[in-house]
Amino acid sequence: MSQSSLPVTSSPGPDSTRRYDLDWIRVTAFLLLILYHVGVFYEADDWHTSSPRPIEGIEIVMSLSSPWRLALLFLIAGFATRFMNDRLSKGLRGAGALAWSRTGRLLLPLVFGMLVIVPPQTYFQIAQYTPELVEPWPQFYAHYLSGAHVWGITTPTWNHLWFVAYLWTYSLILACLLALTGGGLARLGRWLERPLSGPLLLFVPVLYLSLARQLYPVFERTHALVDDWYLHSVYLPLFLFGFLVAQSERIRQAFIDQRWTALVVAATAWLAWQGYLLAWTGLPGGVQFWTPIAENPPAWLRIAMRGSYAAIQWGAIAAILGFGGKHLNFDRPSLRYLTVAVFPLYILHQTITVVTGYYLTHLKLPLALEAGLLVAITFGGVFAGYELVRRIRPLRPFFGLKLQPQPAKRPPRAA
Repeated sequence: MSQSSLPVTSSPGPDSTRRYDLDWIRVTAFLLLILYHVGVFYEADDWHTSSPRPIEGIEIVMSLSSPWRLALLFLIAGFATRFMNDRLSKGLRGAGALAWSRTGRLLLPLVFGMLVIVPPQTYFQIAQYTPELVEPWPQFYAHYLSGAHVWGITTPTWNHLWFVAYLWTYSLILACLLALTGGGLARLGRWLERPLSGPLLLFVPVLYLSLARQLYPVFERTHALVDDWYLHSVYLPLFLFGFLVAQSERIRQAFIDQRWTALVVAATAWLAWQGYLLAWTGLPGGVQFWTPIAENPPAWLRIAMRGSYAAIQWGAIAAILGFGGKHLNFDRPSLRYLTVAVFPLYILHQTITVVTGYYLTHLKLPLALEAGLLVAITFGGVFAGYELVRRIRPLRPFFGLKLQPQPAKRPPRAA
């Protein structure tokens, strides 16, 4: 089967070898991320705004995707960047073109988001947790831009747009590697094909992610870029790995061949992880069916459970790529629409959730109705926002869209 192209934030073009399965996976992962953030509003821990009525046990449901969801997006971004780079050109010139392209598509939406999209999240966070510090919007916004640290919050901030900041940074690192090595990365990708086209495709990434997970107690997640060493140890290698193997049909077929094994690995590891949480620490959110055995599990068990977490992470990713490669390599008009829309939807969604959730909690609605409204308003709001943005030409680049929309064409079916 032929190879394909998969833009990170652009629309599908008339490419007869396009990998539609990766488009479906990327779109679904972003939509799941939007739904996940609605769920965070109902967790017991404080978020930017939070419901005073957390949903008991929702963390268990969310843990089905939390280990792998963002890791999958960085891997898919690596695939996409390889296809994009191959279209641009080769060697040093290609590295420069890649860096310039990623800067235009990612840095501009990031800066715009920090200045326009994210500030309402900070404002309503202050309104919920420290209402005595609430200021009129002009004064708040001036303090937000100045970084005065008035509320104990570092501003300007990127909140959910940290993903864009990391992806842009990783793209520049990749461009530097391409400039320094020339065709060396392509040769490394071809060298990886043979050993990773069998069972090692499951074993080696799980082993690496298990080792990386040992950093977690030392370097917690910060999403601050400069000191987020644990997440960099996971997301940057996955991004680079996606770039290296994106054009490999052998790797793609290996994911398909091992999809059931990967699913069993992920499911088994998830059950072990949940059993550990239940037995030793109590389930997230304070849900306990019995008293935990102890507050501090033995060191060997903590190390083993970090390995279990890694098995969930990679097992789920491998299963998704395998089942997607087997069943999702087809085109639909809805896919062409969502492939273009999903990045603007991502940029908009969290502000809508945070602000809407803040006001809904004051209405004292039944919890099920409130949660249903929050889901509906979030998804309705992001699609309405996208429809508005795509029709206003000067706004398009600020949401990762091309200034001039491509004419509607039906691409040929994949080979």
